[in-house]
Amino acid sequence: MDESVFEFYSEKHEKYSAELKLATQKSYRFAWFRFFAFVLIFAPLFIFEVKSWTTLFSSLSAITLFFFLIKKNIQLDESKRKFVALKKLVENELLALKHSFSHFQNGKEFLDTEHFFSYDLDLFGEGSLFQFLNRTATVGGRLKLADWLIKPPVEKEVIVNRQAAIQELAAIPNWRLNFLANGNLFEETEELNHEIKEWSQLELKLNRASKVKWLIRLVPLITIVSALPAFMGISNLYLTFAVLTQWFLMYFFWQRITQYFGYFGRKSELLSKYMQLLQFIERREFKAEYLIELQKKVKKRGAASQLFKELKSLVKELEYRQNIVVGIFLNSVFLWDIRCVYKLWNWHRINHKKLGDWLDVIAEMDALISIANYSNNHPQFIFPEIYEGGFRFHAIKLGHPLLHSEKRVSNNIEINGWSKVIIITGANMAGKSTFLRTVGVNLILGRLGAPVCAENMSLTPIDIYTNMRTTDSLLKDESYFFAELKRLKAVLERLQSGERIFVILDEMLKGTNSVDKLNGSRELIRKLVQLKSVSLIATHDLKLSEMEDEFPQHIFNKCFEIKIEND
Repeated sequence: MDESVFEFYSEKHEKYSAELKLATQKSYRFAWFRFFAFVLIFAPLFIFEVKSWTTLFSSLSAITLFFFLIKKNIQLDESKRKFVALKKLVENELLALKHSFSHFQNGKEFLDTEHFFSYDLDLFGEGSLFQFLNRTATVGGRLKLADWLIKPPVEKEVIVNRQAAIQELAAIPNWRLNFLANGNLFEETEELNHEIKEWSQLELKLNRASKVKWLIRLVPLITIVSALPAFMGISNLYLTFAVLTQWFLMYFFWQRITQYFGYFGRKSELLSKYMQLLQFIERREFKAEYLIELQKKVKKRGAASQLFKELKSLVKELEYRQNIVVGIFLNSVFLWDIRCVYKLWNWHRINHKKLGDWLDVIAEMDALISIANYSNNHPQFIFPEIYEGGFRFHAIKLGHPLLHSEKRVSNNIEINGWSKVIIITGANMAGKSTFLRTVGVNLILGRLGAPVCAENMSLTPIDIYTNMRTTDSLLKDESYFFAELKRLKAVLERLQSGERIFVILDEMLKGTNSVDKLNGSRELIRKLVQLKSVSLIATHDLKLSEMEDEFPQHIFNKCFEIKIEND
């Protein structure tokens, strides 16, 4: 554990705990103030005459004070929620520094036993790399991080640019904490996230929109004018007719109103969350090119946060209809629901194609923050050098990042050029499988643009294909051996098509007898030598190590030795 990082989170925990306590005390006091202000609204009725100007002035002043205190109380509640979120974040990081990650989402929904490498390398599920990295505050961010792990880039420019972005974000922990705290104030569901994403693809309809525009202006105006004779005691007929006209129009538009409420209703809190996250992105001065490009997407043609704020306000106005008393009054006077439908249609018509880009920027920043948090928490890890032109994988003191530093055993490894096969032998529990996963996981991290668990490392970005945990399938009527053959056949087909792949195999052809296993393994290795691959193969079969004599420039033997000392 790095002491400076632990000290930072400990100080933040003390600070947020104190501020939360202060905000709670203030909120408690303001609740009493609000109660007394409410009492003061009616007190003048008993102290002064009912028709006294003093009574009217005192009651109006008390009402103004009451609503001011309500607004203040809402602000204090928001402040409390923010400090609760910040406190929870630093508590989680303090646990993570003690190597406890079970409280983070593990990404089990992304588990795929047939994926090229994610299942073998423990990228998802309990105790996985995803759980180790994931700090995302949005559904989009979680999906983006998972997608990056499943399909990390191989282009040097993308990786190097992302490294610079992660380094910059790692250096601003306060900004990251506040971004995540705002993101955690509202816990969205995948369903809500999916619905909002769909907005960018929908083409909402509103028949005779130009006429609706004039209706929502003229009908409320006529209703207000028709109320004057009623207030003057002349006639209620005009007002009654105007209100009935509004409700007739409501009936006519009811299907469209219901459709729009289905799309937009009950989403104001989520939109408020996105608006705040966009503000964080817009207002920060970034230096890394990757981050600047992300920022440009939300600043192009007007600030995205401001447009999201407009949408949030419109959705909030539509949600007023959920209060029956307020809804009846607004729809009797202002043609409210139809007005909301028109304004939402107009906003969507102008901005809906930008929505997808904005949500993608939030998701990408959220995923980057998770990796930057991992970088900040492990300053001893390094950013690898990305190499192009031939194959290179050099690492000094390479270890598995998920293993506790006190238990982690690190090793050096060097591979140069294509068509190389490293055969690793050793006794059971000597560390062969762990070493294979160590290489694979660090290759994934390196391609992500993230730091790796090593003292020094340079690598050529390359696709990975593993065969370590093949499973049989009763559903598909497949034996273990057949499933393994299919997997090996798939990698050979990809290599024969010209792809360059890092192949990691643990105990090939485990599902057959020893003679067939040896012969099959030999033929597979000969094939791998002929193709443009790099292979790391762990085996108990010492006969395979004899192939180094057959291909001395391509096959290399390595062994994990065991020493027993002091029992």
